Amino acid sequence: MFGRILVPLDGSKRSEEAIPVAARIARATGGTIVFVEVVLPPVEFGTYTAERTISLKPGAFKRREHAAASYLTGIPETYADELAGINTELDLSVGAASPEIYEEARLEAVDLIVLCSQGETGLKRWAFGSIAQEAVRHSPVPVLVLNHHGAIPPMLDATHPLRILVPLDGSELAEAVILPTAYLVAALSASLQNALHFLRVVDLPSAYGKIKSQAHISDLMQDEVKQEAEKYVKSVAERYAKDLAGFNLQVSSSVVVNTDVAGTIVREAAQVRDVTKSTGYDLIAMATHGRSGLLRLVMGSVAEHILGTTKLPLFIVRPHAETKGKKTGKAVQTEVTEVEVQSWVGLL
Repeated sequence: MFGRILVPLDGSKRSEEAIPVAARIARATGGTIVFVEVVLPPVEFGTYTAERTISLKPGAFKRREHAAASYLTGIPETYADELAGINTELDLSVGAASPEIYEEARLEAVDLIVLCSQGETGLKRWAFGSIAQEAVRHSPVPVLVLNHHGAIPPMLDATHPLRILVPLDGSELAEAVILPTAYLVAALSASLQNALHFLRVVDLPSAYGKIKSQAHISDLMQDEVKQEAEKYVKSVAERYAKDLAGFNLQVSSSVVVNTDVAGTIVREAAQVRDVTKSTGYDLIAMATHGRSGLLRLVMGSVAEHILGTTKLPLFIVRPHAETKGKKTGKAVQTEVTEVEVQSWVGLL
């Protein structure tokens, strides 16, 4: 499934920490790794003042461009051991970092992006944004983000079975992450019995009260809602049993009733990892719809909140809906629109 893997680099050792993980996936799938570095245009490298941005001289930009090209060319040699036997490609681009990376993903027809979250703050973050956060909103392909809050996960340990937390919300769109996650886990740790855990966080609808915090929810009603949610997650496991049969995965599920969806997911993911007791997780995998504009401002984003809070890596998939063309009748892939989703996955 992951035949072409894009790894964005920025010259830092932190960004290079994605290379061994991408190499493990590429080796398992026989895939190609495309290394891309984006050089910001001269105006972006200028000196910020209270009034304006002063551009660098063309010569200074050329030196930066040359340095970036030299750095990128040296990556296959620097990581010769990790990349042995793997086909690699190099791509240097000029422009704004996030748009260029995702445009390269389209042009290079990649199947997966593997990157490290840099955790930028202050003016640099305000000016250029966070590439990892942009991945949640705009990436055309699945993204594996190695979170800057914690150490690189034990994905490269051949003796460590992986346990993945998969939040679901009751919609088919949220379930779009399940099969890609199975393929990812197989590429990272195919020889071991890994585990997927489906988590349904029930956010009781506001119809029960004008303000959720003031609404009176009876214990009986909560029990009914929780029972329905439990039936749902069990039915998901049953429906995907055939598709997951060849992946050597142990599937489990649980339900939590809480209006704080993102916080609940983060707390569940923060359990202490103990392989012998099957507790804790190595990765969170979830679908996101990449909302923007006013709706995003009002409702927030579950996926972005989790990305900014959890210490675990995050595997993000933006589901697409299959529709029929009006004239040809052929199936085409279109991104899910905001009005199609009524459950909390619409906040992602």
